[in-house]
Amino acid sequence: MKFLGVIRNAWPLLNTLIRVYQKKPFAFSFNLTDRCPNNCNCYWRAQSRTGEMPDDEVISFFKQMKTSGYRHATIIGGEPYVRPKLLPAVTSIMDANWIVTSGVLPLMNLPRTTHFISIDGQDAKTHDRVRRNHGLFRRVFKNIQQFRKASNAPVYLHSVLNQINYQQIRGILSFWIRGKMVDGVIMSTITPIYGIRSELWLTTNQKKWIVAELLEAKKEFGDFLCMTNSMIAHLHPDNTAKLTPEKCGTAIYSPSFDAKGNKMAQCVLSDKAKCSECGCVITAMMNAFFPRLELKELAFLLKITTV
Repeated sequence: MKFLGVIRNAWPLLNTLIRVYQKKPFAFSFNLTDRCPNNCNCYWRAQSRTGEMPDDEVISFFKQMKTSGYRHATIIGGEPYVRPKLLPAVTSIMDANWIVTSGVLPLMNLPRTTHFISIDGQDAKTHDRVRRNHGLFRRVFKNIQQFRKASNAPVYLHSVLNQINYQQIRGILSFWIRGKMVDGVIMSTITPIYGIRSELWLTTNQKKWIVAELLEAKKEFGDFLCMTNSMIAHLHPDNTAKLTPEKCGTAIYSPSFDAKGNKMAQCVLSDKAKCSECGCVITAMMNAFFPRLELKELAFLLKITTV
C-alpha cells in the first residue's frame, strides 16, 4: 500500500517532467481574490485592483487549465481565504495545489493542498511590524495551532527576508522547530517592486550574508529549512543579476493570472518587479531544478506537494 501511495504521489510529477521536457508550462498561479484584510505594504498593494470573477467562472477557469495540461496551481491573492467557499471546489480540480496565505483566517483541510503561511519574524513584535498589523502573529499562531489539532495536512511557513528581519533566520527556525506545529520553513529575499517604499529592501552585502547564513542554517536545521543548497545559492546577487523574464523558470513554466483571469506580465510580482534582484523562492526553485533535476531536488518537490 505504501508503494502504491508513492506511485500515486509521483504520477503528477511525472506528467510535470514530461511537460518540462517539452518546454511547456506545467503550473500556474492564480489570484483567487483581489481583496485582503491585512495592512502590509506587499507587492500586491502596488498592483492595480482588478476585481474578481464570479465563483462559477473561477471553477471553469481551473477546469480549462487542467484540460490544457496544467498539473499544479498556486492559489494566492490578496488573501485567498477571503473566499473560503470557493477553495474546496478549485483545489479538487488540480492534481496538486499550494495555497499561500497570511494565516489571518482559519485554515481548511482541502484536497491535494499544501499550505504556505507567511511568517516574517522570529517573534510577534517583528512579524507585526513587517506586516503593519498589530496582533497578527498571535492570530496566525492560533489558527495554525487549531488546524494542527484537526488535520495532519502539511503546513509550511514562508518568510520573506527584508531589512527588518534578515538577521532572524535562525530565530525563526528555532521558534517553529520547537513548537512542532509546522513541517518546515522556506525563505525568500524581498524583491524590489517599483511603486513600493524601499525601507525593507536589502543591500547587496546583506543578500550575500543571507546566502551564507542560510547555508550554515541548513547544516544545523536540516530539512526543516525546506530549501536545497541549489535554491539557496540562487538567491546570491551574482546569480540574480543575470535573471531576465526570458531566463526565468517561473515565467517559463508557471504563468501567473490575476483575479479576472488575465495573464500577468512576467510573474505574480508583475512587470513592476526588478528581475535582477528577484528573491522569490519559486524562481529559486524553478531555476535550481529545471531543466536539470537531480534526486535531491526530486525528493524536495515530492515532500512539499500534496496529491
